[in-house]
Order: sequence, then structure tokens, then C-alpha cells
Amino acid sequence: MFRSRVRRQLARGLLALLCCALGAGPAVAQQADEQAVKAGFIYNFIKFTQWSSSQDGDTRRLQICTTADKPLGGQFAKLAGRTIGARTIEMRNSVGTNEWSGCDVLFIPQSDADRADAFIRSVGSAQVLTVGDFAGFTKAGGMIGLYMQDNRVRFDVNLVSAHRAGLTLNSQMIKLAGQVIK
Repeated sequence: MFRSRVRRQLARGLLALLCCALGAGPAVAQQADEQAVKAGFIYNFIKFTQWSSSQDGDTRRLQICTTADKPLGGQFAKLAGRTIGARTIEMRNSVGTNEWSGCDVLFIPQSDADRADAFIRSVGSAQVLTVGDFAGFTKAGGMIGLYMQDNRVRFDVNLVSAHRAGLTLNSQMIKLAGQVIK
């Protein structure tokens, strides 16, 4: 029963985000919408990722780190204070390649694509969900890569990297991915 509820929540959340991505408008509004949709996707990715070290009732802060100062046009910061289960999201911006300790999620925006390899190597097999905002992120070893295609936000998944880190991604989320590296 729990799994079917999780599947329905995931499907509804991702469907709502995809619908938001369909809207048309001025370029600036589209850019803001795109950034908000990406932030929403990341929130849902976290909701449907299971850390092997996490247990039911875990109340530790869920720390999302990013390599940028103001990622996704400030939309990313709106995740701070939201909760996933019993965990409250805390944000850390502008982390360096060796400053991600304590992070549960590491977001690498397109502006830092040239440094993505260094971040992915430094994280190694630690239990850190790596999410990138550019095509090719998963091929470089990142776990979830966001990109735009046909004016929609899409994502790819690298299950090899996720499993190496001891993370389990929800199967319904994986079905919605464009490309899955197994």
C-alpha cells in the first residue's frame, strides 16, 4: 500500500511539473518558469530517493549543497525550510570541490559544467545524490541530469552511480527518465 501511494504521489508531482513546463509566454517568464520547474523536479527527485543510511523517523537536516551562489535564478533557494518526511531542507551555496561533506544532495548548475568532473570525482561513492543542470551530466558520472528538450524539462538517470553511492531511486521516477544508464 505504501509503494502504490508513493507511486501516485510521484506521478502526480512529476505530471504537474511537466504541465507547468508546457506554458508559453515571454522569454523572461519562460526562463523563470523553467528554473522553477527544475527546482520542483529536484525536490521530487529527493523525495523519491532512498539513502541506505537513512531510517524512518530520521529528523536530521537534509542538506542540499550547490556549487553556485544563486542557482536556478534564485528558485533553488525556495526549497529551504521545506520538509521531506521528518527532515527539513537546509541549503548551502558556493561549495567547493572538497567542501561537500555533510551534503545529502549536490547540485551542479550549467555554469559549473566545466568543473563537474572534479566534483563528481571528489564525491566518489559517498551517499550524495548528484544532480546536474546540463545535458551529458549522467554520462560524466552524475546521477541525475536535467536538460531542456522541445521546450520541456527532461532528465536522464545514471543508476550505476546511484547504486555505487548506496542510493535507491524510485522505479516510477526511473520510468519517466529519458535515458537510463544501467
